[in-house]
Amino acid sequence: MLRPTVHWGPGEHPVAAPKRAATIYIPERNPVQNRSHILRFTPLLITAAVFAQPIRYQHGPINTTHSPWTQLGGDSSHTHTPRVIGSHLAPPDWTSTGDGSITLSFTPQAGIVADDQRVYAVGQDQGFVRHLSAFDQDTGDLAWATEIPFAILDSWSTPTLDLQNNTIIAASGFSIVALDRFTGDQIWLTPMDRPIVNASPCITDDLGPSNRLFITDYTFGSATNGSLICINTDPNTQDNPFDPGEIVWSTQLPGNCSGNTPAYSDGVVYVSTADNGTGGAGHILAFDATSTTPPNPIWDTLNPVSLGFFGAVTHSDGFIYASSYNFQGTQRSANTIKLDAVTGALQWSIPTVRTDAAPIVLPNGCVLISGGVPTSPSTLFTGSLPAIELIEDHGNSATLLWDSFESTHNDLNSSGSWDQGEPYLSIGGWGHQPIAIINGRTTKLLVATMNAPTGINPFSHASDLHTIDLSKLPTDPGFIISSQPNTGTTPAIIGSRVFSTADSGISAISLNRSAIVIPITQQIRAIVDRNAPIRTLRPKP
Repeated sequence: MLRPTVHWGPGEHPVAAPKRAATIYIPERNPVQNRSHILRFTPLLITAAVFAQPIRYQHGPINTTHSPWTQLGGDSSHTHTPRVIGSHLAPPDWTSTGDGSITLSFTPQAGIVADDQRVYAVGQDQGFVRHLSAFDQDTGDLAWATEIPFAILDSWSTPTLDLQNNTIIAASGFSIVALDRFTGDQIWLTPMDRPIVNASPCITDDLGPSNRLFITDYTFGSATNGSLICINTDPNTQDNPFDPGEIVWSTQLPGNCSGNTPAYSDGVVYVSTADNGTGGAGHILAFDATSTTPPNPIWDTLNPVSLGFFGAVTHSDGFIYASSYNFQGTQRSANTIKLDAVTGALQWSIPTVRTDAAPIVLPNGCVLISGGVPTSPSTLFTGSLPAIELIEDHGNSATLLWDSFESTHNDLNSSGSWDQGEPYLSIGGWGHQPIAIINGRTTKLLVATMNAPTGINPFSHASDLHTIDLSKLPTDPGFIISSQPNTGTTPAIIGSRVFSTADSGISAISLNRSAIVIPITQQIRAIVDRNAPIRTLRPKP
């Protein structure tokens, strides 16, 4: 059945049915056709106004365990699965871009980290000076902003909190820099031989007094292979002969690197490569994280598909997961693999959408992928569209349960592939990292989407943030639980408050569980918006 989608005016809050959800693209119709659609949907809109139970969300976060969000994915394994109470996105408690003396715009794909008082993000002051900044969680006030080395190639990197040593660490340009998390003062800086591009630091917290930070440098497209660098983060003691910020070892990898964020668990660091050094398949390797000299790999596994990895790997329950990127491929022309974390043995490989985002392993064992690139005039980014994919893991094999683009794409000309103007549910994307929130016995997805038409800059911010019910299909009513416009990219969670960046700035958004019924007069006024075009999505049978 056709489902109407309305567009909300300034200050209006979305109601339960219909929702302002992800972008739904549809070709332009002539005025006669548009009038026919208005006539067709007017009875449905009035019915929805009478019978629906729309909601207004209560403000303020719900108290849960305040686990810090210390690095990309929340922890060193990149699990992306916090437990929260509530799954409805309220309007932002605050949005901030600075304090007047500094106006920050935030790096779109760089995530946010948070401790129990502040959130930290990388931004630029009017595009000229790069800063690592701290904001008060309750008020949005700028606590401090410290200049850090400027990035190259418009790259991004999520900072990392070292709570044991009270530092916040950023990888930018040709340096790794650690700042005092309370004052923003520089504690140490480690110069690099080559820059950092898109890779985020991964830090240990269980190797004291010899905790380590792991990072890869940038070599993609060069004749020199990339390196995995191990940096000491703890004080110099009798049991730790290295100074904070000192490079403990660096080992060359069997391929180029870009965006290859390591993962760590139980004394082992895992890392991928963008290729094998000749443009072929990427590697995934495991190393002894406790070594004080350059170690040999514990194991080294080549992607069974001739594609490289450009994002983080994920460790979960004794297995490693990674997704590849295909520069020229169609919707599911990349792949996701699962490896045994002890041996590196391949468990399965399955075609998936191309992405720089890390896979998320859900509590039920399913694996979720966010990928795809909005179409662009550049041939570098054509061939795939934003989507999230759900994979069922059978142990030694896997099955794709659904792809949100393929499920909702209306092939108007029966070409078998997307053509400009054909509607589909646009959600997810290649450079934005979702979070799977565990809400009681259910799992929801906190995900951004690039709400933009054909020809956008694929490096731009996502526009909206959504919560999604993963127990439903993309074509089911209620698949998108709630949305907040212009708040979305790679978020962090503390308690039941979400922190995210967009063109509007950095925002604090509460995840709520209770609701108030909106009066019927407000329902009708909000639903019957004569000034907004009616756009529809036709789910595939």
